Amino acid sequence: MEPNNLRRRAKRIAKQSVMRNLVQVMGAVLVCALPFMLTSTLVSNYLLSTGKVGLPLILYVSSIIFLVLPMLYGVMVFLSEILLAGNASILQAFDTLTSMQAYLRSLRLGMCLFLRLILWMSIPFGVTAIYIYTVLSKNPAMIAQEEAIRLLFMQSVGLYSLISIPFTARVLCYLGAYPLMMRNPELGAWKATKQSARILKGHWGKMIVFVVSFVGWELFGVWTIIGMLFYWGYLLASFLIYFQIVEQGDIIPPQPTQ
Repeated sequence: MEPNNLRRRAKRIAKQSVMRNLVQVMGAVLVCALPFMLTSTLVSNYLLSTGKVGLPLILYVSSIIFLVLPMLYGVMVFLSEILLAGNASILQAFDTLTSMQAYLRSLRLGMCLFLRLILWMSIPFGVTAIYIYTVLSKNPAMIAQEEAIRLLFMQSVGLYSLISIPFTARVLCYLGAYPLMMRNPELGAWKATKQSARILKGHWGKMIVFVVSFVGWELFGVWTIIGMLFYWGYLLASFLIYFQIVEQGDIIPPQPTQ
């Protein structure tokens, strides 16, 4: 199957499945994101009231590693069931909390992915930091100019967003570890991510196009806030379909109709 046709078919099947189960999908994503949202609010309030960075940073990272990433495993289980069976219970998003063994397995995978995320995304972050440093070094007086700092911030965000696209695509290639570990719970987290990357070898360029194709939905999500729940559900479901077709061939079962 041609890369564009593969991407479009994966997105079409995922969108149909997500739209049929829209409330459940958005609810599952919200459940996963809720610890992050609550922690972000607490961290922001603490930071503004005390000015201390250490404790808020620890709480912020801990919420991602110990709550959000394990819950993401449950969301992937839930989405996989929707894609294959046509429907699923939102309670499957809590699968990783049903036993200590399941939680530790999801935690190991989450930490492995988080480490890979930091390693890859440090590159665009470093480039953006160098850009900011260079601009401020040439014109130190900008620090006292609110309008100039706002403009620099917007330029930096735009630069980071643009540079990070290929690295986001690279990180996405590791997410195939989720379906691999769902089928084989004994598979190690690091081995699963390596195996996922191996399966998608030669697809980095295609995954860049895949990421770019969701920019419109991402902007819609940022603009509406609640749209981010649909965006993440749609993105992850599309990736699961894409990965399965690449790994196992064109064997996606026909989706049930209402």
